Amino acid sequence: MTYRDTSRAAYQTAATGNNEARVLAFVQSAGAHGATCDEAIERLSLAHQSASPAFTALEKAGKILRTDRRRETRTGAKAAVYIFTEPGTLFSTPKQGRADTYRTIIRAALKARVTGDWMAFDQAFGALPQAERARLQTQETPC
Repeated sequence: MTYRDTSRAAYQTAATGNNEARVLAFVQSAGAHGATCDEAIERLSLAHQSASPAFTALEKAGKILRTDRRRETRTGAKAAVYIFTEPGTLFSTPKQGRADTYRTIIRAALKARVTGDWMAFDQAFGALPQAERARLQTQETPC
């Protein structure tokens, strides 16, 4: 098998979401107790580089929820506990990323320039974390 064949096979495995499906089933089977990435790595025999992106993708898609609970890993560090979210519930909505928030603000600003409705912009800008709003407000704007 050549390097290109190996690379193609790895891509196809990742493209099918095989790791995501395995991690999702594992977290779902853990019930209210939840599961950590380290537990999934150990039980599913996954590399950290495979399990961690699966947890991130599942959380972003709203299929699992990162709780405030922490559990010790095999190395003694604390790891976040994730739980399965039922489709169609409050917590199953996809998580909005930072780039999505900025796009919303930019769209609101462009619309406000045209329509004069700055209330929508203020609402979108208010969705940013306080520290980020403060950082943006203190930056000098070019004239």
